[in-house]
Amino acid sequence: MAGRMKDKVAVVTGAARGIGLAVATAYAKEGAIVFAVDVLEKELSSAMQALAAGGHAAQALAADISQETEVKRVFDRVHGAHPCVDVLANVAGIIVLEPVERTTAEIWDRTLGVNLRGAFLCVRAVVPGMKQARRGSIISTSSNAGIVGYPNETAYCASKFGIEGLSRALTKELTPFGIAVNSITPGTPMRTEMSVIALNAEQKSRWQDPAVISPAYVHLAMQDASGITDQYVNAWEMSEDLRSKGWAT
Repeated sequence: MAGRMKDKVAVVTGAARGIGLAVATAYAKEGAIVFAVDVLEKELSSAMQALAAGGHAAQALAADISQETEVKRVFDRVHGAHPCVDVLANVAGIIVLEPVERTTAEIWDRTLGVNLRGAFLCVRAVVPGMKQARRGSIISTSSNAGIVGYPNETAYCASKFGIEGLSRALTKELTPFGIAVNSITPGTPMRTEMSVIALNAEQKSRWQDPAVISPAYVHLAMQDASGITDQYVNAWEMSEDLRSKGWAT
């Protein structure tokens, strides 16, 4: 892959590690101007410095996306340099495994705050510029937990079902402005910090590095409303298909 996102402005949340880091890295290597957002300031800064040292345009912006004031600060910085964001990849997410009776209001609020409210706040920030430019791609990371319920994951499942509802509603609203909106599930177990908590031994025996699904995120980033939109995308299957066609390695 080389240069397919040249000069596109991309914001990636949850970019300090895991899937978010893989996506931010893929975008930067494809020539995008990447603004990477995460609450893990030291890890984020180190990762983006490594990309920048390799000649890629990657900038770290530490923020808690569940907080409206912090999201505003991030996008004031982004829009100060680039009025239109071409790609928003909502990847940030957390999970706490507890039976419902032990799921506190704090766990519920924090999980939905990061996973759903944060995605909404970021979408709200990028849409005016995308509408004016009449282009853009919004990609929100979902999960099988966005279509199937799991025990001990009431807050997490609610947040991912919310991502599905948000994405479908946005499609109806933003298609007339040329903006693609898709949700995406990894499609195979990923080796991430979250998965250490959430996956069982069998799933961990076949987990993959997040980089293997980054081609799907790149492909979706290149879409507008005339292409792939209003889809719940399996990242593993799309990435494998792209590899079979020689589009990605």
